[in-house]
Amino acid sequence: MNDSTLPLSTKLPGGKGKQPSRVKGSGVRRGFGLHDWMRLKSTAKDLAQRQGRPLRPITIEEVNEHSSVHNGWIVLHGKVYNITPYLHYHPGGLDILKPSLGKDCTVLFEKYHRWVNVEGLIGSLLLGTLEVDKGSIGHKEDDDGFQIPAPRTTHRAA
Repeated sequence: MNDSTLPLSTKLPGGKGKQPSRVKGSGVRRGFGLHDWMRLKSTAKDLAQRQGRPLRPITIEEVNEHSSVHNGWIVLHGKVYNITPYLHYHPGGLDILKPSLGKDCTVLFEKYHRWVNVEGLIGSLLLGTLEVDKGSIGHKEDDDGFQIPAPRTTHRAA
């Protein structure tokens, strides 16, 4: 995580910052709430760290390589997001997201956050779309026994 992902309230002159305390009853530290995330999202440039590159197709193997807290990608509904900057802002805390890094977490997301507007929350972290092997389209099960749906496709009339 670089300085651009730290909440404004923790930045001090000279590059040193105070360590925010935890908000009682949650896994989120002070300065890392939803309001802080939305402020950061509206002011930061290139949170997805695409460096001007266009959106691209990404294989699940490449997503699997990005499974650490310092470099974490996920797949939601066939779209690949670099959620590294968002990890510390998640209301359930960092630890609850760690097992999902480098994986397709659509089923878990739908189970617990069906009502959440993904585009509004992490849309700026989009890297590209999941490249699907034509032979594996359909439903399969993940490690937890949940069914992983095939990515959503948009059909346009010709």
